[in-house]
Amino acid sequence: MRVEGAYRARLSSFAEVRGLAEGFGQAGGVGPEATIRVVLVLEELFTNTVAHGYPAGSDGPVWVSLALMGDVVEITYEDAGPPFDPIGGAPAVPRPDETESLGGVGLALVRGMSASARYARVGERNRVTLTVTTRAAAPP
Repeated sequence: MRVEGAYRARLSSFAEVRGLAEGFGQAGGVGPEATIRVVLVLEELFTNTVAHGYPAGSDGPVWVSLALMGDVVEITYEDAGPPFDPIGGAPAVPRPDETESLGGVGLALVRGMSASARYARVGERNRVTLTVTTRAAAPP
């Protein structure tokens, strides 16, 4: 199963992206916990694109594709902003005792919720491909 959509990079458009992910989860039999992880990953990527990927007031394009592949959801997220690798290029998360900004916490969250993640610059697009497992996490 595969779904995809194209959106404008404005915060109000995220409701459509969320709807795509939730509808995909329901139609594909993806459990609610995995669907929430997919939504959270997409929200962080989308919010960063709106805030940092395009000039203020721009509503550049964002492309989202979701594919169910066995026990993982593959997320492909693209934008046409300046080159930026959120997987390898994101700042490290500071320890709580450090006084510097907490920038990059959301991207660390994205990496932590993903079973795999990779970045590529494809033509004029940033492409982030992540997988989110549909299996429930093992109890601690």
